[in-house]
Amino acid sequence: MAYNLVVIGGGPAGYVGAIRASKLGMKVALVERESLGGTCLNRGCIPTKALLHSAEIYHGTKAYDELGVKVAGVEYNEEVVYQRKDKVVSTLRDGIRALIKAGKIDLYEGSASFEDSTHIRVNDSVLEGEHVLIATGSSPATLPIKGIENALTSDGVLSAPVEGRKIAIIGGGVIGMEFASYFSATRKEVVVIEAADKILPALSKEVSVQLGAYMKKNGVTIMTASKVTEIGPNFVKVDKGGVESVVDCDKVIVAVGRKANICGLHLEKAGVEHDRFIKIDSTFKTTAEGVYAVGDVVGGVQLAHYASASAITAVENMLGLPCSTDLSVVPSCVYTTPEIAVVGASTGAKTGKFLLGANGRALINGLDRGYIKIVADENDVVIGGELFGKGVTEMVGEVALAIRNKLTIGQVASTIHPHPTVYESIAEACEDVVGLSTHKK
Repeated sequence: MAYNLVVIGGGPAGYVGAIRASKLGMKVALVERESLGGTCLNRGCIPTKALLHSAEIYHGTKAYDELGVKVAGVEYNEEVVYQRKDKVVSTLRDGIRALIKAGKIDLYEGSASFEDSTHIRVNDSVLEGEHVLIATGSSPATLPIKGIENALTSDGVLSAPVEGRKIAIIGGGVIGMEFASYFSATRKEVVVIEAADKILPALSKEVSVQLGAYMKKNGVTIMTASKVTEIGPNFVKVDKGGVESVVDCDKVIVAVGRKANICGLHLEKAGVEHDRFIKIDSTFKTTAEGVYAVGDVVGGVQLAHYASASAITAVENMLGLPCSTDLSVVPSCVYTTPEIAVVGASTGAKTGKFLLGANGRALINGLDRGYIKIVADENDVVIGGELFGKGVTEMVGEVALAIRNKLTIGQVASTIHPHPTVYESIAEACEDVVGLSTHKK
């Protein structure tokens, strides 16, 4: 069967690229070997946030007396929590399938492999593609550690409730700290072991310190600059500066990054070069004519929203169309408690900061820890933002919009922000850049 575009992978890059291509008049085939929605929907973003939502509500019961709410016998039924998570995932997956059908996209369920750069085998079918978009995503990476088979990856954590009261998490990056938030909120003992000098090593020191302080306050033990040397069924051996210790636990979780899903694609038959990830140019074209690749499989920014935007851009590049998405401004969110959101530059000529402890809505919500930081250049143009606190992942879009449109701090601050909201703290942070924040001494 001949197509203008064959998309391999039905995750946030693949299905979005397929739909955009169909809307632009291309005849499209989409190949998915497992479940539509990819890692993000089935084993990543969505199920993790579903679990975190339930855990946050349960954790909040500690403050019920202060809020004047009397509830006796509150319990956390993790089986029901996972069932709800599965229902959310299933509903969204069905929605994607409906979109694929509405777009008249041919869906092939099975594993794809190249026979050459224009022919892809799926089960007993051979698809011919004028263009091919590889969007096969990534899988959890592991470590060459003795006893690694005793550890769970994120896939294992999200597939079924984790038994035991003591949880050791290897990796203090985004995935590891989100899991630490979840297990801590469900009142389990958590130890995070991170090889770098701080948790969330890709983010600022201030974010790391603030989150670490909150986690420790809630009973999480954090071991930084620590290397795991062995994993057992109920222990982890850790080396910190030449001193070895043993962490007792019921379960070990490894959260140390992702690896590209390229096994079985036979990329060499298509002439697609790769090492750990597929090699692409600035247009997302691989080393094979007509073959493009986007999302986690190319490395770099491994975020679902960036993958979707990249897929749209790749399709537009195939058709010689102007790009409709600016890929230079990419917000990044961490769904710990408190939440973290960053976008753009972390440093600049000027900065403004507003502490959420001075924000009425933040205090009402029961969280006085956090801040909004805005970064500007010498001309007062907004170039970055760092947000830490409850609900900030819903607010970072305004900062991204300001950066994208080269707005000044004055233009953002002069827009009336509703009160009482945590959102108005963005205006206060912008005003603080020039020392005019109303609610800051």
